Amino acid sequence: MNLSKKLFSGKDIDEALEKASLYYNVNADLIHYTVITTDNSLFSPLAGEVTIRIDAIGKGNKNKKKPEGAVKAEILLNDWFQKANLSVRADFSRIKDGVEFEIKGEDEGLFLEENGALLDAFQHLANKVLTRGKNSRPVVLECRSFRFNRIKALRDMARKAAEKVKNLGKPYVFSPMNPAERRQIHITLRDDKFVATESLGNGFLKKVKVYLKKKR
Repeated sequence: MNLSKKLFSGKDIDEALEKASLYYNVNADLIHYTVITTDNSLFSPLAGEVTIRIDAIGKGNKNKKKPEGAVKAEILLNDWFQKANLSVRADFSRIKDGVEFEIKGEDEGLFLEENGALLDAFQHLANKVLTRGKNSRPVVLECRSFRFNRIKALRDMARKAAEKVKNLGKPYVFSPMNPAERRQIHITLRDDKFVATESLGNGFLKKVKVYLKKKR
């Protein structure tokens, strides 16, 4: 792949890597990189930023060490799939926003129907059983880059909603979303100088409102 852009910066390595993955439209675990600068100077406008250089984009590391709990999660997920007569397998992929597992197999298409309803259902169930305690990492299930592409779409939606709010001066309210989807809206617009976001409602699915900040 021709690396037209090699340098990406973020508040940490994960954010810089995510920018690179979105730019090249590939999963982050396929990106080989080197950290070249970390700006920790107190008075620098880039204080705390990390810059990475993309060295290559290719196959991931199949021999990566699985984190604590990943093996237990794999066994549990694959046991559920077998009992549900689903011809798929969950394998640990990487650690990013949580402990991510890739779903692959003959029935993987079922996980993408109805906007990933089955994928969300198993992910929600896995987190109910496995994620306990403040230090627990959430379980993230991925299939055919569904969540990766969903993140790109949500961020585009967030930016368009912000522009609409700025132009019309009226709040914009998204349809109910799960926590992971809401988080993308909040993250995308958190540094916007003119608009703010808030979640509305109770329960697992909530709406997100984008509105103008009050002038000081």
